[in-house]
Amino acid sequence: MKIKHVLLVVAVMALASLTATAQTGRLEGDVVKADTKEPIVGAEVQIERTDIKGSYPVKTDKKGHFLHAGVPYVGTYTVIVSAPGCQPDFVQNVRGSQSDPIKFELRPGDGKKLTLADLKGMQAAAPKGGPPTNAADQKKAVEEYEKKRAEVESKNKQMAEEHDAMKKRFEAGQQLMAAKDWNGAANEFSEAAKLDAEQQAVWQGLALALYNRGVTNYNESTKDPSNSSKRDAAKQDFNDTINAIGKAMALVEPVLNDPQKGPQAKKSKAAYLKTKADAEGLLAKKLGVMDMIDPAVKDYREIAESAETPADKVKYLLSAAEVYFDGGKPEEAVTAYTAIIEANPDNLDAIYKLGLAYASVAKFQESANTFQKFLDKAPETDGRVPEVKAVLKDLIVGNNLQPPKSEPSRGRTPARKKP
Repeated sequence: MKIKHVLLVVAVMALASLTATAQTGRLEGDVVKADTKEPIVGAEVQIERTDIKGSYPVKTDKKGHFLHAGVPYVGTYTVIVSAPGCQPDFVQNVRGSQSDPIKFELRPGDGKKLTLADLKGMQAAAPKGGPPTNAADQKKAVEEYEKKRAEVESKNKQMAEEHDAMKKRFEAGQQLMAAKDWNGAANEFSEAAKLDAEQQAVWQGLALALYNRGVTNYNESTKDPSNSSKRDAAKQDFNDTINAIGKAMALVEPVLNDPQKGPQAKKSKAAYLKTKADAEGLLAKKLGVMDMIDPAVKDYREIAESAETPADKVKYLLSAAEVYFDGGKPEEAVTAYTAIIEANPDNLDAIYKLGLAYASVAKFQESANTFQKFLDKAPETDGRVPEVKAVLKDLIVGNNLQPPKSEPSRGRTPARKKP
């Protein structure tokens, strides 16, 4: 049976100089609440003889005092104290000739009652040497325990203060995010992360603030291409986004297979991956960082594999293909868009982009055929139709191509020939 505190005795026992002729002795002591010194009324005191079988239970009075005047003088005892709302405590190897009162200071707990069987089990599981069994060793153990307890309480207090400070920073960051103050939000989340680096939400908040700030910096850089500072700032923000989201992902990975936390952890991972892939994708597509093309494609495809709906799966596969196309790898884009169309023959986005990708690798007939397929399937209300018609005409005329044949879409009635 597990007990948090194996030994907590705060008084040093001394052997009494009683005459050896006495037949009975008296054991007494006081039970108070730790720190407050408030007497505990009605605490149960079990005086258990350990050299031979014997039990002498008493309770504390209104002053927290207990006394038993009929214990055998020559016996050896373990005194166990328990009370509602407190941790139990005990002292071992007490002699029936004990004269000085034993003092117990009980700390808050679950009110558990210990038995001799419990203590024997604790001793069996204790490190080599077992619990202290004499007054000097007990005093030393108590002093060491109190020192460690003070250190733990001090650390816990510091951690609680840091947690409260982190929470305030995090909440301030959320408010600034709602106000679209990306710079202020990034600063607050960054400070929160310094106070507690084990919170996924903090790292996610920081990543989103940095990402949005990066988008703002990039948009401002396009207004004045000669000003490279905003472009450099955007690049740094997107790189920092990837680093921050990596911290969140490192915290979620260990619980992915947990029966209870796993489902939510997988959703969180998907959200983190999207932020990461978006940052990688913008670095590749807009800022010319070619090294980010493959990581972005890999992350988008991983999200697609875990997508909850077929539509979401296609959306992320399109994002991956777009990274190839806009990042400067048109051959890979052709392959990616073709794979999407094979699984989704009527996906207009993939067909349109495949037509562009074919043109970019000088496969003009394939481009023309693909654009014709787009026109066959797209409704006239699609805003891309006029553009595709113009591009298709230029492709045919400019490259002496064979005009592609129109294939009516399913459900569309072919045009009737004039008589």
